[in-house]
Amino acid sequence: MINVEYFDDRKIAIIELPDRDIDESTQWDFEDICSSISQDSKVRVVVLTSNSPDFVSTVWTSSFNLAPSVSAIKQPVLGVISRNAHGIGLEILLACDIRVCVSTSEFSMSHLMHGVIPSNGGTQRLPRLVGQGRALEIILTGRLVKAHEALEMGMVHQISDNDPVKDACLIAKKVASHGPKAAQYLKEVIYAGAEMTLGQGMNLEADMSVILQSTSDRTEGINSFLERRAPSFKGD
Repeated sequence: MINVEYFDDRKIAIIELPDRDIDESTQWDFEDICSSISQDSKVRVVVLTSNSPDFVSTVWTSSFNLAPSVSAIKQPVLGVISRNAHGIGLEILLACDIRVCVSTSEFSMSHLMHGVIPSNGGTQRLPRLVGQGRALEIILTGRLVKAHEALEMGMVHQISDNDPVKDACLIAKKVASHGPKAAQYLKEVIYAGAEMTLGQGMNLEADMSVILQSTSDRTEGINSFLERRAPSFKGD
């Protein structure tokens, strides 16, 4: 069963995947949970974690695809690796916006050893994060990537020395304190802009900036600055 908890006045949602094989029912539940959270105006940040040693337990021939549900979430998503992330588990984590692991974490995409290729976005997201050459080497060899190498190449963003979920929640609280609409628009501009020319991306950035000028959060941001106080964003 997928566990969902809310913290900080529902601003932070924590999704915890179970330590059992993913089946059709689990995928449907996960899709519904991600969709519901994405539409929840109170939720500002999502933390995705798991009880599985490999982040997701599933057979290599599995056709289940959870990564699109993660990437479709409007709010910023933090992926937490308490142990390791291999195969499909790593592919799902690559769909997160920020990733936190522990110093003993190991990562791999050994799909070729099983006669298949990554099919949860691994062939597309990994090259965008670490570069085409590194991605090819990692997937072709199926080798293990240690935590510090993953940090150096940009596969993860932080190595936790203590509790990775707690450290991720600290990041989540920081992000949640900012304008939620601005954070969502930022995600859209960065990801959509990466598929555009520089000029098109700049135009999209300008358009989104104009839209934000009409929001209540933008007014609150200006007023809080002028009044020298912390802003109180409402998400509208």
